[in-house]
Amino acid sequence: MAATSVQDMSRPGEEMDLFYYDGETSRKQAFATTQNTKYVQQFSNLTGGSSVFTIPPNNGIQDIVLEMVMPAVGSGQEANLELPRGWGYALIKQVSFRYGGSSQYFLQGDQILQNALRKQTSRTSADDILTLGGQYATGAGGAAGNLDTASTATVVLTLPHNVPSGVGKAHPLPTDLLTQQCQVTVELKTPREVFGVRAAGGAPALAAIPAGLASAQFQVQQVMFNNQGDSLARRVDMASNAYAFPAEFVQQVARIPLANSAQSQPVVLTGFRSGEVKAIHCWLTRGVDLSNAAVPSAAGAAYNPWNWQLPSAVQMTYAGDVYARYEYGSSVLWNLINGNKAPAFDNNLAADGGATFSASGVINYWVELPFAQTLVDEDSHYILSHGKPNTNGIVNLDITTPSARSDWVLNVSYIYNTTLLFSQGTCDYVF
Repeated sequence: MAATSVQDMSRPGEEMDLFYYDGETSRKQAFATTQNTKYVQQFSNLTGGSSVFTIPPNNGIQDIVLEMVMPAVGSGQEANLELPRGWGYALIKQVSFRYGGSSQYFLQGDQILQNALRKQTSRTSADDILTLGGQYATGAGGAAGNLDTASTATVVLTLPHNVPSGVGKAHPLPTDLLTQQCQVTVELKTPREVFGVRAAGGAPALAAIPAGLASAQFQVQQVMFNNQGDSLARRVDMASNAYAFPAEFVQQVARIPLANSAQSQPVVLTGFRSGEVKAIHCWLTRGVDLSNAAVPSAAGAAYNPWNWQLPSAVQMTYAGDVYARYEYGSSVLWNLINGNKAPAFDNNLAADGGATFSASGVINYWVELPFAQTLVDEDSHYILSHGKPNTNGIVNLDITTPSARSDWVLNVSYIYNTTLLFSQGTCDYVF
């Protein structure tokens, strides 16, 4: 019998035994399952272009990983070339996905990376995501991180159904309720588009860039019932019932060029779909960091796709009301105390060092502008926290860039609550 106190009498709640485990503090798995990563499919195109990964209806799917190998650079041009950290994500032009007969949606490569980074539970694991996505490499030397050896990148695709972390991992997507396959299409850039080239390198360095990947494959983690009779499709009439799978939907990125000013400037955000917006995520990039040998006007340049800069100040308003106001770079602290880590990651900033490329360590950032009430990450994917229903509305940002430059670009993702509703052998999104 718990001791009675004034606090005990004034605070509502159910008693919990914190000494012995009991029926309230213990949980057990309802249906026995096993997990495997045996399903692998090779890319059909290694030189750029689209490859389609199809997953037949068969129990549950979780994370999808891309494994890519970039061949070694030859002809003694290693010092004139560089591969950025996380080059596997940079190689992705866009990803499209469809579950059974659902609508098809798209994400860009930088969104795939940002989704994976923000779903990690610590700065350390976020940094690991970028490193495993391809080590920074330049020059020769015969060791990892040098271009005279093959480079490997492993990339996780963060789609509406999966959480790429063991903490708060989403339940598997139940493809046993579908009669059609799930389809993920990855469109790659050419390798030339993700190499930095020194200005002095010229045509020989360009010619030394591999024409295509040495290999690339999809791999999926599946969860299988030990007894197929436990499948919901075999226990419930899914022609007259529906299963609701909670998920998070990220709308395809919008890229907005900014004015050449270090003063606050207005940005109008439109194109919202029907539904509740949980948050708006944004990051600043510069054209100079994204120009490389693949751009005809660039005689040579370092390639730094993840040099995401922190706005000096940003304010988000809707219908005249302020929802987020961050000044003096305070967005980092606000996002930290409302989450489990700062919205930041360690990165390498490459530069033409004269005889070769050099790299310095930097910290890069994104900004989260929330509408919905904050929830801890391990709960957020299955607890419905209402956002802002701003269908056909306009969100206004006032943003201050770190400096006056003519090539600033604001990259914006809209984050929505959604439910994947399964019934009659198919599924679709409910916003």
